[in-house]
Amino acid sequence: MRWKLFFTRNLNVGKRLVRLHHANAILFLLLTITGFILFSSDFRSAFPGFRVDVKNVHIWIGIISMLPLFFYLPKMTKHLNRLRKRINHRNNLFFVIFILVILIVSGLFLTFHRIFPPVISTFMLFVHDIATWVGVPYLVYHSITRSKWFKKLEKNKNQDFKQPIPVEHGNPLLKRRTFLRKLAGGLIVVVSIPFIGNWLKTYFPSLGNFSNEVKANKFRPLPQPAPKSKPPIGGGRNGEFRYYTVTEMPELTNENWSFTIDGLVDRPNTYKWNEFLKLGRDVQVSDFHCVTGWSVYDVTWEGIPLRRFLENAGVDKKAKYVKFYSADGVYTDTLSIDQATQDGVMVAMLIDGELITNRNGGPVRLIVPKMYAYKSVKWLNRIELIENEHIGFWEQRGYSQNAWVKK
Repeated sequence: MRWKLFFTRNLNVGKRLVRLHHANAILFLLLTITGFILFSSDFRSAFPGFRVDVKNVHIWIGIISMLPLFFYLPKMTKHLNRLRKRINHRNNLFFVIFILVILIVSGLFLTFHRIFPPVISTFMLFVHDIATWVGVPYLVYHSITRSKWFKKLEKNKNQDFKQPIPVEHGNPLLKRRTFLRKLAGGLIVVVSIPFIGNWLKTYFPSLGNFSNEVKANKFRPLPQPAPKSKPPIGGGRNGEFRYYTVTEMPELTNENWSFTIDGLVDRPNTYKWNEFLKLGRDVQVSDFHCVTGWSVYDVTWEGIPLRRFLENAGVDKKAKYVKFYSADGVYTDTLSIDQATQDGVMVAMLIDGELITNRNGGPVRLIVPKMYAYKSVKWLNRIELIENEHIGFWEQRGYSQNAWVKK
């Protein structure tokens, strides 16, 4: 990295191109770091309050990263003329520009995702992910193999051979430079595979072993699903969940779990597991949308419609809002009475005929299909009717109170 170029004026075209290259590399490095922080569930758990700030930094870096491209375009013709005999360099240039454009365009769609229907956001998130998992390893390889220390390593100081070296079939002679580049590329691929594999599992769950997911919640007896919950009717969802948490996942069992409805109600109550199982349940099929851009379509949920739950408790006239508590002891959110009593809002127990898994917020979670999923509180264990509005966990950290999904 030639740092002096950033502070030098009156540079020729070649050095200006080098400066743009360095600026682009720095911005891409910052985008990669902030992007992986946002992708990390460990970071969400350890530093939940900083996620919105990191997201905003990531977005602004992405916007600033457009500037080197804009400055480069007027110089592109001269640069390509310089590279007319260097085919590999031209191909590398086109590939890097293609990756950057894809990341920027898809990133802009994700930044302004509320303007577009969820299907577009979901597609753009997929495109953004592909460009990341292809582009990052390639650009890491590109950075390593173009570095000064690597070029010094490539130089063979012992090239004065006294005897010719025979080349056997299937075992061709590799130059030092070729061998080191293949080695660097191979190591980058090996390191990248686990991360890419985890990403692919979100689209191809058969790649992972999820056979013990239902046992993650050690509740007995298990709820008996309604016929409409089970395959072939239930289980026809399109897409897979990505699992997030702002704390360590609570370990819930028959012994430590209970469900309370209280506050401004006529009949407050606390249910243990066996009592909760006896409550009448309905089945619904709805879509699930995350504010980060991904969606799962046609999910079959079985549970108690929130409207019915509130009616059974008897809502006091003073109550204006419904506050929801998570068993993690940290997460809360609210809906107005009008929002809470809309069709589809459900205290859900089963997904596709099976008990909701622990990492998906089970055994009981809230489902608000027409709003982004940060309103659908995981590990739901208490509902309180209140008079004044409560600001939820993510709303306190910059998320909008208006969580409606654009149709």
